[in-house]
Amino acid sequence: MNSITQLFSKELRSYFTSWLAYVLLAGWLFLTGYIFVLLIVSSTIMPNFNLAPLFSNMMVFILFITPLVTMRLLSEEKSEGTIEMLFTSPLTEWQVTLGKFLGALLFMLVLVACTLYVPFFTFRYGSVDSGPVWGSYLSLICVCGASVAFGIFCSSLTESQVVAGFLTFGGLLGSWILNWVSQVAPDNKWASLLSEISLYSHFQGMLGGAVDTKDLIFFLTFIFFFLYATVRVLESRKWR
Repeated sequence: MNSITQLFSKELRSYFTSWLAYVLLAGWLFLTGYIFVLLIVSSTIMPNFNLAPLFSNMMVFILFITPLVTMRLLSEEKSEGTIEMLFTSPLTEWQVTLGKFLGALLFMLVLVACTLYVPFFTFRYGSVDSGPVWGSYLSLICVCGASVAFGIFCSSLTESQVVAGFLTFGGLLGSWILNWVSQVAPDNKWASLLSEISLYSHFQGMLGGAVDTKDLIFFLTFIFFFLYATVRVLESRKWR
């Protein structure tokens, strides 16, 4: 556990010693703040104040941010030839995977935490049911965890950070499209079946505050599957 803590602390520090983290943070705060202001302005015209559009857009932003956060996690180690040194620490494949996963996930959660001013001002000066708000935050945390797990898997497949980034973005975009198809063709049984493996389908299920056990199990299974797949990819280097 100490090895994992040291590795994830190192990964987290590496984000904040790079200009990328601050660009992402500034862009995230600007976009979420802009949408929040638009919702406040629209609420003066229409009596209903609904935060669902904000959380839906935050989910879309995560789709674009995750590849930038995860693309270097293992591909950089491979391209620089330091991945073998990483395992002589000694660290197991699981420890390396979990350490890097937790470091990237905590950075994503920092971004989410920076938007907690939304419920603060909403509850203090508005009239909004707290259930959907906290349910939406829980769903964002789940999407962040699943996206990072998929991103680190893609990073383990290649030495190129650019390729890893495109693989991550393509996979997450494909998951979003599966959910979109089921909405366009709700009566199609195949579309409905495909939506069950979409991250964003389960995200929307939790968006209204109705946290279903099956959605939580899906996210946990998704995270474990891609972390396990990453470990298997790292173990395969021994046979090359």
